[in-house]
Amino acid sequence: MCFKNIILGIIFIILPINAYASSWVEGNKATLQGLDKITARIKTFEVFVGESYKFGVLDIFVKRCVFSKPIDKPESLAFIIINDNSDRLSEVKFNGWMFASSPALSALEDSVYDISILSCTNDDKHSKETSSLNSNE
Repeated sequence: MCFKNIILGIIFIILPINAYASSWVEGNKATLQGLDKITARIKTFEVFVGESYKFGVLDIFVKRCVFSKPIDKPESLAFIIINDNSDRLSEVKFNGWMFASSPALSALEDSVYDISILSCTNDDKHSKETSSLNSNE
């Protein structure tokens, strides 16, 4: 009887740790929104993880993208690197995590552009295409 209680105690201790450890789902596509402050134009675009996107003079590279499970509070995060390629210089303007629910928490500070993340998702079509390309090599 004592052994059974010890095993149940260990299960109840380990179970919540595993629930918190896997609270994020890896995504492969980030939906971003860019604002050009000069022209006052907003553009929404999608960038796949590991790929770059050119927005004006900025090169936006999404290194990682995660989102919460459907049963949790909705949240999307992306680790983004943004380079400014104006005037023949390549300067890193942003390198870090962006949060969809709090865009001002960690944002690109630029006089011409604003970039924010809207969501992170899994695109099954893109993952099937890349897996078929990898299997053909």
